[in-house]
Amino acid sequence: MRFVIIGNSAAGVAAVETLRCLGGYQHHITVVSDEPTGAYSRCLLPDLVAGKSTENSIRLRPAEFYRRLGVELLAGVAVVALRPHEKKVVLADGRELAYDRLLVATGASPVLPAVPGVEVEGVCTLRSLRDARRLSALVPQVSGAVVVGGGLVGLKAAWALKQAGLEKVTVVVTSPRLLIRQLDERAAAMVERELVNAGVDFIYNARVKAFIAGPQGRLTGVELEDGRELPAGLAVVGKGVRPNSSLVEEAGGEVGRGVVVDGYMRTSLEDVYAAGDCIQVTDRLTGQKVNSALWTLAFEQGRYAAANMLGVARPYPAPLTRLNSARFGGVDVVSVGNLEGEEVLVQYDPLSRTYRRLVFDGERLAGYILAGKVDGAGVYTALVKSGRPAWSYRHCLLQGQVGSVSLEVLLRDKNDLNPNSFIN
Repeated sequence: MRFVIIGNSAAGVAAVETLRCLGGYQHHITVVSDEPTGAYSRCLLPDLVAGKSTENSIRLRPAEFYRRLGVELLAGVAVVALRPHEKKVVLADGRELAYDRLLVATGASPVLPAVPGVEVEGVCTLRSLRDARRLSALVPQVSGAVVVGGGLVGLKAAWALKQAGLEKVTVVVTSPRLLIRQLDERAAAMVERELVNAGVDFIYNARVKAFIAGPQGRLTGVELEDGRELPAGLAVVGKGVRPNSSLVEEAGGEVGRGVVVDGYMRTSLEDVYAAGDCIQVTDRLTGQKVNSALWTLAFEQGRYAAANMLGVARPYPAPLTRLNSARFGGVDVVSVGNLEGEEVLVQYDPLSRTYRRLVFDGERLAGYILAGKVDGAGVYTALVKSGRPAWSYRHCLLQGQVGSVSLEVLLRDKNDLNPNSFIN
């Protein structure tokens, strides 16, 4: 059987490994990627900009990964069209690839604001290795930068730029505080304090009106809607991502908040599957249709898609899509699930700078926030995912005494803790 995978990131890599693990070496696998480099971790790109990691250290798999698995890799080549009725993929260089089963793992692209000057040299995103290289090259040439966005992407970029030695970094936030979708006020304030102590400035309730270019066409400043102008030779936009679903849509496939897939990762196109940031999923807690934009989910979906492509029917369980974690200096934060619910318990210890917020829906733990110290986060997450009664553990959980939570309860269903268990 001929398998073609479009995309060489988390979902694509996981699919390759699963196809070989479950299907052996008798199948032909081709991976097509528009990036010329091997697979790497997008989550570690800020560390690369900060000078804390190297390109080699952020590789997802060794350079010989595909050769060792007998997989054909077409790198630096874009797919321009799908022909599902012919079961062919059309490449930008005119070549056509035939397939029996196709996996679309095209990821997502950064959202840029529709304002004048967004194409000016010096206005960047931080989504790809190309972006990280560009930022690293620009940092020594400028003295100040503006980061647009107060979410995790923007704050990670701001932290990285300060760690890289940039003198002045200002974050422009449209909302009245940071991380309004990921954290509550207390946890967000802890992150803000750490960033301010590192030298990052913040402007709240502000929007960008234009990016200003100098006489030579390079960025010199960022104009806000209130008339202020912030001098900057570099700007990073961190305002979310948009699923790369156009290939499926143009081929006649169903698209909503991303490529629509069924419980077996199949698109509406025959023998075409999809996984990763390009798809739409149903959130386990809310039941809402949302874009799947988590690195861990991409790996999970790649594995499930590959199993189903081989005919090993494995229904994909509704995922938990609200899961965020980050570290800013000495402050770690993790937020999972719902941040509001029937019963909310909080505890803050200013001496240890530790904060915990537990959100209960009846007996079950529906969400939580850990900030400062995040020890045992996996236990909290397992309880949220499983939906098991957890109210009786509330005092232990609020105190961070997760060792007191019975392992027998947490391990009763291994699939909740190990999404790969179907491979064994």
